[in-house]
Formats: sequence, C-alpha cells, structure tokens
Amino acid sequence: MTSTENGTSRPWADGPFDLISIASLGYKPGETVEPYHSMAAEMIIVHNCLIRGINSVYLQCVNVERSSASVPAFIKYASSWGQILHAHHITEEKWIFPEIEAITGEKGVMDVNVQQHHAFEEGLKEYTAYLQNAETGKEKYDGAKLKNIINSFMPVLWQHLQDEILTLKAFDKYKEKTDWAKWTKDTAAKVVKATQTAAGMVVDLPFMVHNHEVAFEQAGSWPPIPSFVFFILKFLYFGKNSDWWQFAPCDKSGKARDLPYAL
Repeated sequence: MTSTENGTSRPWADGPFDLISIASLGYKPGETVEPYHSMAAEMIIVHNCLIRGINSVYLQCVNVERSSASVPAFIKYASSWGQILHAHHITEEKWIFPEIEAITGEKGVMDVNVQQHHAFEEGLKEYTAYLQNAETGKEKYDGAKLKNIINSFMPVLWQHLQDEILTLKAFDKYKEKTDWAKWTKDTAAKVVKATQTAAGMVVDLPFMVHNHEVAFEQAGSWPPIPSFVFFILKFLYFGKNSDWWQFAPCDKSGKARDLPYAL
C-alpha cells in the first residue's frame, strides 16, 4: 500500500480496499485464462480500476483541502467515479446479465449480484448528492465527511466486486454453451463503443485508463483496442480534463505514480 514511484512510503491506490487478484480464478499473473473465464478476467480489470479510483479518492479527500484551488477539480474527479460505477452496473443489469442468462439458459443466474447492487445503492446516492452539493456551493466541501460517506457503503461494495468475480468463475459448467472468449471480446468492444459520446471520451475512458496499472499482475494495456487508435484517442480527448486526472494513481500509459494529496 505504498507508492511505487521514487521509492516513497506514501499510501497508494492498492488500498485501503484491496485489489482483486487473478489468483481468485486459479491463475498465475500472465497466465492465459480458459475461454469460459474470459469475462471474469475482464471484470477483474474493470473492478480493479473502480477500486483504485475510490482508493485514490479516499486517500486524498482530506488532504486536498490544504489546496483550495485543487478542490473543484478533485470534486469532479470523485464525482466521475460515482457516475462510472453507476453506469457500469446499469450496463450489467440491462445488457450483460440478460445476455448471460440467454446463453446459459438459466434465468436468474446473476440475480444475487443484482441484489448486491441494491445493498450499496443508498450510500452511492449519498456520495453523489454530497459531491453535487459541494460542487454547486450548497455545502462546504469537507473531506472528513466524504470519507465517512465512503466508509458507510464501500465495504459492502467491495464485497460485491469480489463476489461477482466468483459468480463468473463458476462458468466452467457452461463452457460448452458458447465461445466465451469471443463473446467477451465482442461485449468489451460494445462497451467501449458505447462510451464514444462527448462525455464518455473526455470522462469515462480517461478515468478508467488513469486507474489501470498495466504492471499489476502483468495485466498489460487496456481497454482492448488497437494501439494506434488508443494513441489517437489519448491525443484528442485526454487533455480536456487533465486537472482531474492529476488525482489518479496512474499516468495515461498505465504507469503507477504518486498520489499528490495522499495521507
């Protein structure tokens, strides 16, 4: 839980909420997963981006108050995390999970995970509302209050992010139902395409990229798009809200870096 940059001992975004290891699927870092575990492996990457994101908010939300000029951008960064998490779960419930039900032939196979979404829903709403109020000036920004709100829902959310991987791990019993590797690749491509909106290109994509560490368990570059296209997207869109991404734990190449206001 320390920064990998310059050998410092400052807290980093692999805690306080632990990242998910590929070992939870029974693999070693860099090992090729079985096709029926492709979606589980993809979700580990996505969930770890979300975990690094909230960790970076949690670790900096108090100390950022020392720089009043930085608070507005930090609020935007923290708000982006809530919006992306909400969109992720909407995508799962309205699109990915129904497709899984259709492929496996088991209605309700993902219901336990949907139920878990509701378990932290109120806490996420409080998080979003507080940041909106702080942004508009209805409330004075208070990092300690934001940290308390995160503590109110994050343990439940963290458990959900872990449990969903275990649900997908069990897809070995459906390995003959479809080409899971192709389905995962096609699904990931659809999700990336769905982010190609004005907001998605300047908020969602750069947020996730800046919270993906390529060196972690040899995860490599992500999302799965051609490197040349990725380069163009970064050039065109990642500079738009660059003051927000200063709070992220990785640079746009996925290299870990210090959190400027970590406590």
